[in-house]
Amino acid sequence: MLTMPILLLIVTTLLAAQGLASAFLLRRERVLRQKAEIEAGESRARLVEIQELARIGNWEFDLINDQIRWSAETFHIFGLPPGSEEPEFADVLLAVEAQDRPQFDAAIERAITAGQPYRLDLRIRTPDGTQKFIHAQGSAVYGAAGTAVRLIGTVLDITDRKREENRLAEQARRDTLTGLANRRYFSSELEHEIRASRENANPLSVCICDIDKFKHVNDHYGHGAGDEVICALARCLAEGVRRGDLAARWGGDEFCILFPRTRGADVQICVERIRQRLESLVFTTESGQQYSVTGTFGIAELSAGMSSADLLELADQALYRAKQQGRNRLALAG
Repeated sequence: MLTMPILLLIVTTLLAAQGLASAFLLRRERVLRQKAEIEAGESRARLVEIQELARIGNWEFDLINDQIRWSAETFHIFGLPPGSEEPEFADVLLAVEAQDRPQFDAAIERAITAGQPYRLDLRIRTPDGTQKFIHAQGSAVYGAAGTAVRLIGTVLDITDRKREENRLAEQARRDTLTGLANRRYFSSELEHEIRASRENANPLSVCICDIDKFKHVNDHYGHGAGDEVICALARCLAEGVRRGDLAARWGGDEFCILFPRTRGADVQICVERIRQRLESLVFTTESGQQYSVTGTFGIAELSAGMSSADLLELADQALYRAKQQGRNRLALAG
């Protein structure tokens, strides 16, 4: 039979062991909590780093309290120092370029009222005047009452991608030698302007021109001289046309000009200035020999029921007639 001192010893030992166990568990819980906090902090840091590298920012708009919270990268995308005063939603709208603001405003409205997530490419203007392209995504979070309480979303800086896309698109519609519009782009714009002319009853004219005796230039002065002459006529066209007109290289030494909302008689004034400018140019070969070139121009005006092919054929006929009359001149079809 155990005596009282022995029982007291056993109880004391058990209590001490229980205390040690509790202390151990508390310490272990504290270590695990600290570890979780460290890992969470590291995860947040990694997320911030990933967002910075990917140029992705996130944001949250509390509709109840009218408060917006931005990530550091969102501040950076909008050209603001991270940690600066949180913007109001009106400030965000003002940052979006005026042309894109209506669709952005409508997308936000649909997200709130109809629960429709949105994905938009938008142009924004930062405080220093820089224009950026962003891809914006967002959706609404609804409360128990079935009404939207928050908007959450991301913004992705796609400026570099958009600029490259625009560069490639511009390159695709430009003639590589002259920098003018190419044949494909001119044809597309001509079709577009013909439709607009029919809808709005506006006049429209085209001009076809080429370099007189271009083969002689190539044969006597070389193909480099031929390219120089082609580029010279291209510059005369680019500098001579008005805003809204379109000059293009059709092929070889042949060029076309599109004159929207302009009658053939009015086109003659512009074309005559181009002709005179080309005639006044003097070219010099590598050996020091000088020479000049001239151009001939045919103009046609769109009539009812006429297709783009018909219009170009009419201008080409006017060009041929001008050549028969001695070159270095212009002729109006009809």
